[in-house]
Amino acid sequence: MSITGIAFTGANPGDFGQTNNCGSSVAAGGNCTINVTFTPTAAGSRSATLTVTDSASNSPQTAGVSGTGVGSTASLSPTSLTFSKQNVNTTSAPKTVTLSNTGNAPLTINSITLTGANANSFALTSASTCPLSGGTVSAPGSCTIIATFTPTSKGGKTAAISVADNALGSPQQVSLSGTGH
Repeated sequence: MSITGIAFTGANPGDFGQTNNCGSSVAAGGNCTINVTFTPTAAGSRSATLTVTDSASNSPQTAGVSGTGVGSTASLSPTSLTFSKQNVNTTSAPKTVTLSNTGNAPLTINSITLTGANANSFALTSASTCPLSGGTVSAPGSCTIIATFTPTSKGGKTAAISVADNALGSPQQVSLSGTGH
């Protein structure tokens, strides 16, 4: 049997690829292997049809293929920052949080903000590589959020960095703590 083509058609053919050991013909009673790969270009259900065109009387042979794209996946590391005791109205050394997108679609960040009872004692610096006012992080990719602590009064202070985005579990948060003295 002569093989004249192996291709994907249907809804999302660009999301699928193949490698094979078929060559241009398969001997009578023989077989060959077609390995299918899935590299989704978007989140959600994706499908296509693998079509093998050949010289058989029932050509073409088809097989449905499908997969689910997971989209963007956000994670923060570390998930908490504790600043050393800091004199009132004096800014601490910066601390860094890494935001990682391990999914297969860009992570859309709506905002990165400080929340909580003492949010005004903490700041996010312009040295951050994450888009604090909104933007995207490629897949896979990462960026940094850089925070400082400037207590305005004595005592323990807590807040959180909140990342609002299009990933499951949004908003992601990092707890912040420090003591003014």
